[in-house]
Amino acid sequence: MGNSQQDLPAWFAETRKKGVSEAGNALFTILRLSDLPLQYYLLSSELGLNIVRKLGGTTISNAVTSPATSIGLSPYHTLVFGLAIGSAAKQIYWCLRVSDSKFEPGFSSMIAAYNTFLNTLNTLLSLWAMTSNRPMIADTWGELFTSRSSVAFGAALYGLGLCTEWWCEVQRKRFKQDPANKGKLCTEGLFGLARNINYGGYTLWRAGYSTVCAGLPLGMGVFVFLAGDFSQRAIPLMEMYLSKKYGRHWEEVKQKVPQKLFPYVY
Repeated sequence: MGNSQQDLPAWFAETRKKGVSEAGNALFTILRLSDLPLQYYLLSSELGLNIVRKLGGTTISNAVTSPATSIGLSPYHTLVFGLAIGSAAKQIYWCLRVSDSKFEPGFSSMIAAYNTFLNTLNTLLSLWAMTSNRPMIADTWGELFTSRSSVAFGAALYGLGLCTEWWCEVQRKRFKQDPANKGKLCTEGLFGLARNINYGGYTLWRAGYSTVCAGLPLGMGVFVFLAGDFSQRAIPLMEMYLSKKYGRHWEEVKQKVPQKLFPYVY
C-alpha cells in the first residue's frame, strides 16, 4: 500500500500514530477545563467589558448584563457560557474515550489553545455593543429565544453540529472495535453520508456558537472560513494519507461515499 507518510507534513504524520499519550491527554483535559473559569470570569466580572473597551469598542450596558440566573448571569450570557461547557465536554470525551491516535502534549496544547482563543473571541463579541446578539429585553429563557430568532437558530445549529461530531466519532470507534472490520474504513452510520462528516459537525457547531454570540453574519463568516479551511487544507491532507494507507479500498470508499464534508452538498 505504500508509505503512508510520504509527501505528508511531518506534523501530520505524527498525529496519525496510534496509541495513548497520557501526558498529552492529561494536558488537553486540564487546558480545556481551564477554559471554563476563564469564560465565566470574562462574562461575570468587569474584565471582559474592560478588554472590549481597551480595544476601542463600546460595551453593552450594565442593565443588559444584570444577573438573572442561578450562576449570576443573564439568560443570554448563561447560554454563551453553556456553549463553552458543551464544547469542552465533547472534546474531553473524544480525547479520553474515543480517540485512538497518540495525542502528544505539543499538539494537544495547540488544539486546546485554538479552541480557547475561539471561545474567548466569541465571549468578547457577546459583550461588544456592535456585535452582541443579546436582546435588549430578555429576562426569561422564553423571551431570549423568541425575541431574537438568530439566537434560537444559532443554538440549534450548535446542538446539531456538536451531536453530529460526537455521534459519528462514537460510531466509527464501534466500527473499528469489531474484528471483522480490521483494515477497513468506516462507511456506516453518519460516515456513510460524508467521508469527513466529523469536520462538518465541527464547522456547524462553531458557526452556531458564533451566531449566538455575534449574530448571523459573523456566524456565516465562521462557517465559510472553516468549511473552506477543511476543504482546501485538512481534507486533502487526510485523504492523501488514506489513499496511501488503504490503496484500492480507499477508492472503493470514495465511490460508496462521494460527499466529502456535508451530506448531499459537498
